Amino acid sequence: MHVGLRIVLDAPVDAVRDALLRPSVMVAVTKPFLVYRSLDPAGFPEHWTPHEPHPISARTFGLVPSGSSHVDIDLHQTDGVPVQVDRGGGTSGLFARMDMRHRMAVSALPDGRTLFRDRLTYRTRPAVLGLALWPGMWVIWQWRAFRMRALAPTWTA
Repeated sequence: MHVGLRIVLDAPVDAVRDALLRPSVMVAVTKPFLVYRSLDPAGFPEHWTPHEPHPISARTFGLVPSGSSHVDIDLHQTDGVPVQVDRGGGTSGLFARMDMRHRMAVSALPDGRTLFRDRLTYRTRPAVLGLALWPGMWVIWQWRAFRMRALAPTWTA
């Protein structure tokens, strides 16, 4: 199963790339549906560090535990397009029943804005759980799009 976006953000590509590496942006674009918290005693870093997993937990609407996971970022390019992949995985709760791969790619547009492609692919155990979760995932992804469009003009590289 998957959910995805293909949207234009009113910010230069370098600013969007930097924003995607900030945990504060991850938190801002999913709240109030999913409220993330760092499980590291030092809290969230300013930026994700590639290949350094960071433990997190999430609560649906800030109330219902969704489980724990870790963010594990990989940065690379595909055909000259910068790609960020989170290869982290669930460690408890609902997240532990999911195998997830979150891929985000950004491309500069001629007018200085950014084409943002965002795809979360997931499998669940049992598989029927994925079907049950999909409508909620779709809503969260639409909210992500709304919030990213709203926040992008404030991002600077």
